[in-house]
Amino acid sequence: MTRRCLLGVLVIVLFFSVGLAQAAAPVLTHLDTNDKVIALTFDDGWDSSTCEKVRLILLDHEVVATIFPVASWAEGHHSLIKRFLADGHELGNHTMTHAKLTMLSLVQQEQELREAHEILAKLGGQQLTGFFRPPYGSYDKNTLKVAAKLGLRPVTWSIDSWDWRDVPTQQVVQRTLERARPGGVILMHLAARNTVHALPQIISGLKERGYNFVPLSVLFADHLVVAPISPIDRHVQVTYQGELIELKPAAKLVDGVTMVPCREFFQHFGWRVCWDAKRQLAVCQLAEVQILVQAENNSIQTCLTGRLENGKLYVPLRALATELNFRLGWDAATYTANLR
Repeated sequence: MTRRCLLGVLVIVLFFSVGLAQAAAPVLTHLDTNDKVIALTFDDGWDSSTCEKVRLILLDHEVVATIFPVASWAEGHHSLIKRFLADGHELGNHTMTHAKLTMLSLVQQEQELREAHEILAKLGGQQLTGFFRPPYGSYDKNTLKVAAKLGLRPVTWSIDSWDWRDVPTQQVVQRTLERARPGGVILMHLAARNTVHALPQIISGLKERGYNFVPLSVLFADHLVVAPISPIDRHVQVTYQGELIELKPAAKLVDGVTMVPCREFFQHFGWRVCWDAKRQLAVCQLAEVQILVQAENNSIQTCLTGRLENGKLYVPLRALATELNFRLGWDAATYTANLR
């Protein structure tokens, strides 16, 4: 075989390898970690009064979750979804109609995800993540191809709470607590038969076991998509307790994620920030508290991960809010991120 032919074969192999890798993007179920972090996720919608009870429970226990509403339902319940967003929760794509995707063609599956995204993007702004959960946890190779094409990251769960089953509430609680592991993803529902009664006990039980609750965008920060369906890159305002935070350079929305300049953000709150050029990370100190923020090409697990742009380190605002125990809300009309 001539050298030119060999090179041609290699190019073809690489081309198809990349295509297969995209189509076979892993479906996230949990994070391998020793840190006692865990994510609460809620699917569907349907009954607005039960959804509101779930929202108030989360608010009372100061837990931020990831919500996967069926878009056709969410479209008719703007005010309820907005209340979830104001509390700091984030949204994920759960299709337009809650169809079982394995029963649909590739084109139909893409339509389900695209239509859902358009509706949720209008509602959620930067609080719409790139995560996608297939209804019933059911997917096939076409589902993964469509998700890869649209820049969505499929995620299911590692703990099914059974809140949707006709079983005693205590069984739901016990099952969830027994299966909890660091980095786990808990499946619950916004209006299932057992959710309202089981949720407070699950939250309290996991907190007693030392778990911290984080949304999926924090749990899977290293798995965020590069290019969601409708990428956005524009400046946003950031407020704290209603007061505008003057940041220069300004915070900006990149691929649906609010990024803030690390040094300027921490210094606004009185932190001292030093740059460790050797390790490519920012050392942020306030009294005895220290937070490390690494550049994205590093792999230090105990650090927050940022992004270097023209010598400036930017950090996802949601990750900072979680680390600093701030609640984060979003005003889609004014592109303002509100901390409190």
